[in-house]
Amino acid sequence: MKNHQNKTNLSSNTIITPISILSVSILATTLAILSGSLTNTTHATGVTDEINVTIPASCSLTSVVGSAHTSTIETGVYQDDIGETTFKVFCNDSEGFAVYAVGYTNDSFGNNTLKPTNLASSYAIATGTATSGDTSNWAMKLTAVTGTYAPTIHSTEENSNTYSFTSYHTIPSEYTKVASYSSNTDATTGSSFKSTYAVYASPTQPADSYTGKVKYTVVHPANADTPLSKTINDLTYMQDFNSLSAVERAAVTSSMQYNTTYSLIDNRDNKTYQIARLKDDNIWMAENLDLGRTTLATDLTSANTNLHANATTITAPTFNGWVKTSGTPSFTSAELIPVTGSDSTSNTPYGTLYNYCAASAGTICSAEKSNIDNATSDLCPAGWRLPTGSATGEYQALIDLTDYNTSAKMRAPITNGGAAFALAGDFYYSTPGNQGSNGSYWSSTRYDNNVMYNLYLGASWADASGGPYRESGKSVRCVAKRPLHTLTVSYDTGISSVQINGSTIQNGGTIKLEEDFPYLISMTPSAGYYAYWSATSGSIDYADNWTTAYIAGNSDATLTANASYVATEMQNLSSNNCTTTASHARDNRDNHVYTIQRLADGKCWMMENLDLGRTELTTNLTSSNTNLSTTVTASTFNSWRKTAGSDSYTSAELIPLTKSNTENGLDTDPTSKTPYGTLYNYCAASAGTICAESNANNDNATSDICPAGWRLPTGGDSGELKLYLLTDYADTKLRAPITNGGAAFALAGIFYHSTYSPIDQQNEIGYYWSSTKSMYDGSSMSLLYINTSSTYTGTNSLGRYYGCSIRCITDI
Repeated sequence: MKNHQNKTNLSSNTIITPISILSVSILATTLAILSGSLTNTTHATGVTDEINVTIPASCSLTSVVGSAHTSTIETGVYQDDIGETTFKVFCNDSEGFAVYAVGYTNDSFGNNTLKPTNLASSYAIATGTATSGDTSNWAMKLTAVTGTYAPTIHSTEENSNTYSFTSYHTIPSEYTKVASYSSNTDATTGSSFKSTYAVYASPTQPADSYTGKVKYTVVHPANADTPLSKTINDLTYMQDFNSLSAVERAAVTSSMQYNTTYSLIDNRDNKTYQIARLKDDNIWMAENLDLGRTTLATDLTSANTNLHANATTITAPTFNGWVKTSGTPSFTSAELIPVTGSDSTSNTPYGTLYNYCAASAGTICSAEKSNIDNATSDLCPAGWRLPTGSATGEYQALIDLTDYNTSAKMRAPITNGGAAFALAGDFYYSTPGNQGSNGSYWSSTRYDNNVMYNLYLGASWADASGGPYRESGKSVRCVAKRPLHTLTVSYDTGISSVQINGSTIQNGGTIKLEEDFPYLISMTPSAGYYAYWSATSGSIDYADNWTTAYIAGNSDATLTANASYVATEMQNLSSNNCTTTASHARDNRDNHVYTIQRLADGKCWMMENLDLGRTELTTNLTSSNTNLSTTVTASTFNSWRKTAGSDSYTSAELIPLTKSNTENGLDTDPTSKTPYGTLYNYCAASAGTICAESNANNDNATSDICPAGWRLPTGGDSGELKLYLLTDYADTKLRAPITNGGAAFALAGIFYHSTYSPIDQQNEIGYYWSSTKSMYDGSSMSLLYINTSSTYTGTNSLGRYYGCSIRCITDI
C-alpha cells in the first residue's frame, strides 16, 4: 500500500504553462465587380481565404535586489526590514497569475531555517515571529508595489488563525500562494511586489554567519490552487521517475515524508519495493535490489533499466544466464546469486548479490587491473542509479549525517529513523556467505583498476572509504536520479572534440545531465592552443584543465570549450613574458602549451610537468629548441617511448601518462589540478647525455630535454627544488593549485619495470628530477620527493633507471 500524503508542492524558478489560446481569424471576402443589373447574372465560384494566429499564454518572473538582505545584529536584538528585493511578473494570461513561495535553505525544498556557516546544523535559526525571549526566529514580509497592475498579497490560515504576508510571517515549509493578479499585464510595467526579512537573535544564539533562502515561483492562471499534481502517490512504477520533469521530480521529493516508506513496482519483474526519502534529501530504495531472483521475460533496455544511450540491450535469456551456479570468480563475466533470508535489524530481505560486471549491466567487465571508468550504466530501474562513492560520494554523505553515522543507525528500519540497509553478505565462488555478519554495497565510482568504491557495513561499523574487487558479489541499493537538465555543448575553433563521461558530443549538440551530479569532461585542443572551460550554469572543478569535472546545475546550461592560439614561444621568452601572474607559452618542438609563472623564489617556472613525447615529434631536438649541445633526431627521440622490457640506465625511456595507464585512471592530479604529464628515466631527462651503467656516473647534467632557454632545477641541500622551504609553498602549499597561490606540483607517480607495475602510485607520490648528482653514489640523482601522508617534502635521491617527472626552470 502507498502512503498518501496530501501536500501542495512546487519546484521551479519559473513555470510557463500555456493555458488559454487566443485565436484570431481574418476573413478575406471575394467581391464581384459588376456592370449593369445583377438579375440573371451568372456568378463564378466564391473562394474564402483564412488565416489563424496562435498566441500562447505565458508568464515570467524576474527579481532585482534593491539592497542586500545582509545585516549584523547583536544577540537579544530584533532586526526587521533587512534588505529589499523587487519581484516583477510579466504575464499575458487573461486569467492572471499566482506566485508561490517555499523555504529553500541549503537548496533543499521545504528547509525554512537560517543555516549556520561553521556551527553544527542544530544551531540553525527556526522560522517564526518572535521579537524577544529565548528562541531565535526569522520571518518574511511582502509589499505590493502600487500601480496599474498591483498584485494582491495573500494570507494563510494556521491553527485556525489567519495571517497575511503583508506583516512578518513564518517562511513556508511547502509551496504557499503569496501573491496574485487576476488579469494580464503589459510587457513593460508588469506586476511587482517587494520582499524583506526580519531576524531575532536570542541571548543564547552563538556567533556565526547564518544564511537562509526562499524560492518564488510563478504559475498561471491566478486560480491555480494546486500548482503541481505530481506527488509520490501519483507514481506506480519505479521507472516512473524516468519520465518526471525537473519540476515534477522536486515536487515528488517534497511530497515524501522522512521516516516513511512508499511502495513502487519494478516493471521488469513486477516486484514491489519500499522506497524512502532519507535525510540527505535523496530518494533511496529501502530494500536491496532483487532483480534475478525470478526468470525474466522482459529485455533490459534504456526504457526500463539505467542503461546509457549507447549501451547494448540485454536480452532476457542473456540476463537469466547470469545466475551463478559454479566456477571461480570473474571480472569479465556477469554473475549474480539470489540470497535467502532477511536482516534481523532492518527487517529487510537480503536480496540478490551481483559481481560488478552484472551490477554495471555488463558495461564494466574489463579484465583484472584494466578498468579505467566509473559506471554510467547499471541494473537499477530507469530513473534510478548506483550511488556515488569516495569521500565526496553519496554513501559517505549519508554516514556523515547524525541520523546514519553508525552501523546500527544505517540498519535501523526507516520508520525508526534509519536507512534500512542489510548485512546481506557476499559471494566469491558460487556459495554466498557472511549473511548477518557484514554488508557491502556497490557504488558507481572507480577506486582503482581492480576495485570500485563501496559502502561497507559490519555489526558495529560503517565505512565508505574503500572497496572490494570487481569479481566479488555484493549488494545493490539504488538511489533515484535528481532532475535532468539540458546541456548544450559549444566549442571554438582550435578544439577538435569534447567528451562527457567518455561520450563524444558534437559542437552544438545537447545532452541531458542529472542535477548536482559530477561528470568527467574532456576536450582535445589543437596543437598550439590554450583552452579553458566556461558554463552558464553548474560548476567546473578547474576551468583551465582539458580534463576536469563538471557538476550540473539546477537549470539548462551551455558548456563552452574556449580556445585561443598562443604565439609566445617557450624558446623565445623575455622577462616580460613571465610575471607573478600565470600566463601561457608554446613549446615550438610539439606546440604543447604550458602555464608559466614567476614564483616566490624569483625564478620563472613551468607550472605543469613536461609532456614532450606524448605525440610523435617531426622536429629534431637541437640546441636552438632544446637545452642540449648535440642533435637528437626526431626518430631517435620517438623511439624512447617505453613499451616493454626491464628498467635501464643506458637506454633513454619515457612514458606519457594517460587515463588508460595510470593507477588511478586519471591524467590530471586531483589536488594541484595540473596534468600528470610524461615520466622520464634519467637517460631521457638528460637528453641522452647521462646514460652510464649503475654506479658509473659522477656528473651533474648540463644538457636535458627542457626547451632551449630552460633547464632542470638544481637539487641537493641548497638547490632550487627546495621550494618548500619558502613559506608560500610549505607543506601542502607546494601542491596547491595556482589559483590558490600554490606551486601546483603533481603526484604523478613513477615507472620502473614494464613487466611489474610499470606505472605506479599516481596521486600518492611525486618525484622530480634535478640536474644534480646524488651525494651518496654514482647510480642516483638528487630529486624532489613529495607524498600525501607527510606534511614535509624533501630532496632525496633515486636510481637513474626510474621514470620521474620534470619541471623546467628559466633564468630570464
